[in-house]
Amino acid sequence: MAYYLIFILATILLIPGIFMSILPFPGLLYMFVIALAAAFLDGFVHLTGFDMGVLGILTAVVIFVDLVSGLIGAKAGGAHWSSIVWGIVGLVIGSVVIPVPILGGIIGMFLGVLASEWHRTRDIRKANKAALGSFWGWLAGTGFKLTASVAFLVLFIVFGAF
Repeated sequence: MAYYLIFILATILLIPGIFMSILPFPGLLYMFVIALAAAFLDGFVHLTGFDMGVLGILTAVVIFVDLVSGLIGAKAGGAHWSSIVWGIVGLVIGSVVIPVPILGGIIGMFLGVLASEWHRTRDIRKANKAALGSFWGWLAGTGFKLTASVAFLVLFIVFGAF
């Protein structure tokens, strides 16, 4: 009986993680912590170590894709490899200067690619195309995050219910 209360409460607490995945918050990491707490409280009986491993791998993949999707988009937008490097530098600096999770990184990445491409080509249209590519890549990554968050919730329910 206690497990079902934990399971229902954890499932309810996972739902905001889906919405956090749309916003610049680490929604899937939040969801993983909730699932891990539920598994720990249950003694890893219903949610086993293997189940948590699958959810952990999903979380790690999503965090990685979230970080690199903008850089892949910049490359697709025509950015030079040096601009990609400056995009990474901008991502790190933006994350420190603007301490809002993900948002600072996106702004920093965009500005890093834009400044580097403009400096390299002196063509604001090419620089803007590459920087917008980083934004579109980030947007695609957000769609991936949203899909993965729903999959995480479904997997949590399937793993925990059976």
